[in-house]
Amino acid sequence: MSESKMDIACFVSCATPPCGVVSRAFRELAIARPGEEPSPSADCRGTLYWRQLRVAASTRAMSASASVCSTERPAQGGRMRSLRANIVYIAPLFAALTALSACSQGPELDLAPLAEGHDRALGSVVKSGVALSTRAAGLGAPATLEDRARATIAERPMALWSEYAPPIRTIGENVQVNDPALDKIYKFRTNPPTRPFVLVTQSETSIAAHDHNIVVAYNTSAGVTPVLVDNTIVPKTFFGSGFSTSNDGGVTWKSGFIPPLPGSTTTLGDPVVREDRRGVFHFAGLTADAEGRLGVQANRSTDGGRTWSEAVLVAQDDGADKSWLAVGPDPVRRRRDNLYVTWTSYQPPEAPVRTELRFARSTDGGETWTSKVVFAPEANPDPTLPQNAIQFTNPVVDRHDGTLYLPFLQYSGSDADFIRMLVSRDAGETFEFVEFNLAGAPDPTLLPVVQPGELIDCGNVGGPRLAITDGPRRRGRFGLPTYVHASRLIVQPTLAVRRGIVYLAWSASTSEIFGEAGSGSNVFLIRSDDRGRTWTSPIPVTSGAGENIHHVLPAVTIGKRRSDVHIVYYTQNRDRSVDVEMASSFEYGESFGEGDRQQVTDTSFRLSPTNIPLDVPVGANYPTTNFDRVVAPCYNLGEYLDVTSERQRLYSAWGDLRNLITEPRSPADPIAGQTHSQADVFFQAFKAR
Repeated sequence: MSESKMDIACFVSCATPPCGVVSRAFRELAIARPGEEPSPSADCRGTLYWRQLRVAASTRAMSASASVCSTERPAQGGRMRSLRANIVYIAPLFAALTALSACSQGPELDLAPLAEGHDRALGSVVKSGVALSTRAAGLGAPATLEDRARATIAERPMALWSEYAPPIRTIGENVQVNDPALDKIYKFRTNPPTRPFVLVTQSETSIAAHDHNIVVAYNTSAGVTPVLVDNTIVPKTFFGSGFSTSNDGGVTWKSGFIPPLPGSTTTLGDPVVREDRRGVFHFAGLTADAEGRLGVQANRSTDGGRTWSEAVLVAQDDGADKSWLAVGPDPVRRRRDNLYVTWTSYQPPEAPVRTELRFARSTDGGETWTSKVVFAPEANPDPTLPQNAIQFTNPVVDRHDGTLYLPFLQYSGSDADFIRMLVSRDAGETFEFVEFNLAGAPDPTLLPVVQPGELIDCGNVGGPRLAITDGPRRRGRFGLPTYVHASRLIVQPTLAVRRGIVYLAWSASTSEIFGEAGSGSNVFLIRSDDRGRTWTSPIPVTSGAGENIHHVLPAVTIGKRRSDVHIVYYTQNRDRSVDVEMASSFEYGESFGEGDRQQVTDTSFRLSPTNIPLDVPVGANYPTTNFDRVVAPCYNLGEYLDVTSERQRLYSAWGDLRNLITEPRSPADPIAGQTHSQADVFFQAFKAR
């Protein structure tokens, strides 16, 4: 295997005001040899310069890069570094971005890095010769709304497969749960002009229910409040975690923002909400404290989700990403519910490992937490085997016996990555790997999966990403295509368990080649009847033979009986429109036929312009922007949706793009005056027949 070799251009900060206010913190972002200081740019011009970290590596070597937004071509004088590493750690990003200058002479810098403030360690793996970021940061009030316009895309006939009776019936119509009055557009008079801030994105949903109380949590840009100070745009607040609550079974909804840590004005999304047996709702998500240090926070609501407590710090971790929450009984003290939070922690380059799977537990309802590392993989010289990059944990507790299941994704340096699962039967004191014993897998604990989507270029900030796309195909960097309309994808294994029966579902490409253009994707399911000790072979839940080419981002729940399994997922149709679909099996997931699937969305929708070029690609430099400036390029639907069951009903929530918005008129906006879709959160209730 050839050496991974990385050429890193130092980050450069402004040496003079107004952006000199961030120069000290921004200098900390530079990656330099020990004892060296990065050289500031002599060509400031009032903008924050970022650099693309270029990676030249063997297609079968683990490597690392950080794709960061460059608002201009690289300035002269930036020194290059070369090192061997698997994961690059970039220290304090969030603190460096407390002010953004509006005085740029070239393409301007978005607030998107603020939304990715927890993206401190941009871990990458080499796939198809390209450094793919494994990070999941996605994120974004009163202002004038004169230029705002909403509409609804014309409905496409629903694919209800009329020759079959739907396995479950919907209760009412799709309902928008986020309050549109919280969306805002900000326009600032700057010299030179700056683009408006269209803060209207709500997606990446989590849902929990108890009796008639339902809570949906989601990423939101509507909680960002940009203000202009001395020709500099700064965020007054950055509340990136939103919620909507219904206390009448989903008929009416009220929305707000999850409270931050004491003294902080920042939450950073990746929200998860769950309920305990007493009807207390618990929240976990990424955060920054009053000093700008990153980590994971927890909140709770004791009044049905109407109000939320001040946040409690689960763990301070500057490398934290993609946190997840599980709630369930202690395996010994059955009358007590424990709270478990897991996340990926990206480590600095001097650490012996590059990513860690971290775990925290609370035994007092979220008041106090203890944490530890439960898995820290090392690199493997064989690129086809699991490497030192993990992501997308999804813990679930069996509420019968308190067993904790912890599936996650572990990357390889080849086409197929791996789903793995840890299990703890003593409340997280010890863990052991589940053995799937899948034929052809290189190890009994590995479940191979080629991740779905086309590998595309999402610009300096977004980097190479897997995505579903719409519209014209253009040439990007690294030999990859780029699209204006895109929504990035991940594989987060989704799990449901009841009384020892465990269901595990995921989405996989129809191709054996990672990121292949023209490939489709399907959802698969396996089951264990003995608490994870033995497993069935994978069962296809969906098929690409019909109208849909992609089936992605699934979520699974168990219905009123252990034999009833329901899976909700996005579909992309052959005309590139998008829907949400539900597949149901009432025979322990043994099979899913055409009559077992039905469309959830009553209106199809199109992807938003999330990867708008600000300049043509030149070498490693390709500045792009999301139409919502505080959201990362190619982020649209979010990276998960959710479904849950409560008594006789099912509830699902998802990021939905049926609503339209018209861009304000602005000479600095490349899509000024255009009308396009925006992301909102929609909800549907069901009842089994």
